[in-house]
Amino acid sequence: MDLSVIYPVHISFQTRYILKRLQACLTNTNEGLPDAEHVIILSGRNRYVRKAQKLAEQLPFAINIIIDNDPTRPYSPGIARNRAVQHTTKNNLIFWDIDLLGSPQLFRAIPNHLQEIEKNPKAFHMYPCMYLCKEYSKHFKEDFERLWEDATNLRVNTLEHFAMATSTILCNKQHFLDIGAFDEEFIGHMGEDLELLNRLSIAYGKYPFEKDHTEDWPSKVPAELKGFRKHFALCGLDHLKEQLFTCHLSHSTRLGSLYKNSNTENRNLLIDKIKQKTEASFLGSTPSYWPKFLTETPNIKKGYLEVAFRKCRKLLKKPNQFFKDIH
Repeated sequence: MDLSVIYPVHISFQTRYILKRLQACLTNTNEGLPDAEHVIILSGRNRYVRKAQKLAEQLPFAINIIIDNDPTRPYSPGIARNRAVQHTTKNNLIFWDIDLLGSPQLFRAIPNHLQEIEKNPKAFHMYPCMYLCKEYSKHFKEDFERLWEDATNLRVNTLEHFAMATSTILCNKQHFLDIGAFDEEFIGHMGEDLELLNRLSIAYGKYPFEKDHTEDWPSKVPAELKGFRKHFALCGLDHLKEQLFTCHLSHSTRLGSLYKNSNTENRNLLIDKIKQKTEASFLGSTPSYWPKFLTETPNIKKGYLEVAFRKCRKLLKKPNQFFKDIH
């Protein structure tokens, strides 16, 4: 298979949970894509990097392990992915986060998608993700049929949300490099994947941009997305209908994390970048049909302690929003 799978992995004290998931994730993708080249780029605290390297080396299949001794601070997954690409030997790439597990249907579809890209190197595919809630993650045994049934019926305590635009992107390597790879101005969390999707979308031209494309209208409900987020969601909508998706295993995020705190700055940078790239001649309208399960919010019942924790978190991180909510 003419494909390199890229895994950016940064392990600190706060993200050491990755060590428990690393082998399961790598096994999942290797079983789904056994003939692909697997490249993991490791960085972080030395003791954890050594443990992750040992865990990867214990697996019964080949993995190209790259040690990044000079990661950005805060960690920038886009830059790490760019560095990993330099060590690949295949003509196509798929970017894969270590928190993800892929559905069997997704892995079966990738060879056909690679054939499309071989005919048109500007084509790309981006795969949506189901963010599992904490309790569902604990007991998930890779039963994707059951997950699909639970998620699409919005069963209580299954999903946090559907992520329709993700960094799980399949593309031609030379085209990826020709359009500039991941923009390395994005330092920390958020933005680098959407900005790349914008450039890929312009080059591919499958869907026109709507008039509000340069506006940022996020929502946990996919059918309510507007602007560029709606456009990118459409890139993944048909895949989701065909059960071509990943699932993200839940994990906690430390308050005050530099990685997460870069969110606002990167969001502003993302909007500026999209405004610079969007061409008026590319504007149009794209009809869309959203399945019912993408028009509602997943139902999660939280315990009292979790509710209290989330409220304290909001008070510390977003005090204005906290006091607005209680009025």
